[in-house]
Amino acid sequence: MITYIRMPKLTWTMEEGLVGEWHKKVGDQVEKGDVLCEIETEKSVDELKAPESGILGKILFARGTVVKVNEVIAVLAAPGEQLPQEIPKGIEEKPSEPAPVGEVVKTKEAITSEFEDLKVSPVARKLAEEHGIDLKQIQGTGPEGRIVKEDVLKVIEKVPQVKTVPLSRMREVIRNRLSLSMRSALHVPLTIEIDLTEVIRLIEESRSKMEQEQNVHVTPTSVLVKAVAKALEGHPLLNARFINEQIEIPIEVNVGVAVALENGLVVPVIHDANKKTLFEIAKEMLSLAEKARTEVLSTEESTGGTFTISNLGMFGIDFFAPIINPPESAILGVGRIVKKAIVANEQVVPRSMMTLTLVFDHRIMDGAVAARFLQTLKENLEKPIDLFQ
Repeated sequence: MITYIRMPKLTWTMEEGLVGEWHKKVGDQVEKGDVLCEIETEKSVDELKAPESGILGKILFARGTVVKVNEVIAVLAAPGEQLPQEIPKGIEEKPSEPAPVGEVVKTKEAITSEFEDLKVSPVARKLAEEHGIDLKQIQGTGPEGRIVKEDVLKVIEKVPQVKTVPLSRMREVIRNRLSLSMRSALHVPLTIEIDLTEVIRLIEESRSKMEQEQNVHVTPTSVLVKAVAKALEGHPLLNARFINEQIEIPIEVNVGVAVALENGLVVPVIHDANKKTLFEIAKEMLSLAEKARTEVLSTEESTGGTFTISNLGMFGIDFFAPIINPPESAILGVGRIVKKAIVANEQVVPRSMMTLTLVFDHRIMDGAVAARFLQTLKENLEKPIDLFQ
């Protein structure tokens, strides 16, 4: 039976993917579940597995090729079965001259075979091609010496650049997603100041014990994720999504934390954050951040978020209003922690203060709903003992 392998839609915003390394070649016997190739999305590198068993009869797109979602990229056939003369079309027209059976079509986006033996992430390979960078001259810093995007960017920085630089695929995705958000969601910001003095005290008290027993370092951001997840349980509209002109309220609470990369950002997701301990969250955040920096995040680890946190405090920023990550209903902007003189019990005392800015979608909720969420979050953070249990 003929089986057409198509470019999968791995995320709801995905329009195209980059074909990575092929793990099978034409003529190979393929079992159901075998990895055929890698697929690079705007956020991750994923394995495309065979839906059925058969012989890999045709590969339509070589490694490094940008392919539209639903486009046929390979064909499986039963042993001895003839391949069809015409391959079904996806959402984009096929090349005018399809390759004969057993050949790989090399489109204009495909990378030449001289780098086949190098360990290179698809994004790094594409970026190197766009800027004319010789991959053989780059020392990879990724897992097992893999050349990742940051390695190529460092080389590009040393090369004299023209004033006009084309957008990378990641920047194009960011532009498209956030432009969509600004055109559709009705962004309204609310700002509140939080006293983090007690959070910092508890972090210091538990630091040595947790590092020894749990092998994890708790940070104010991990405490914030836990506090947000707890608050979302009582304010479901802040955890909602706006899809197909309807409000969907997921049962799960999945908190995404934006991670800045050299040429963009990704949002790893802490799934079921409300059901995890603070120390489980801290450990998972450390692992996900490292995967994000080395470009090995899976689609599952970077999708499915119901609420996003974006922290610029480490850059000395006090206040900012981020753009909602569609289709979510809200996003939290986090400023720096700064010592301030605060009046408490008729006395002026130093306190560690932080400004939070909640941006919510007015299509989904009114200001009072969002304000009550911030009140709950403030209470969680200023009386944080339960978060550390």
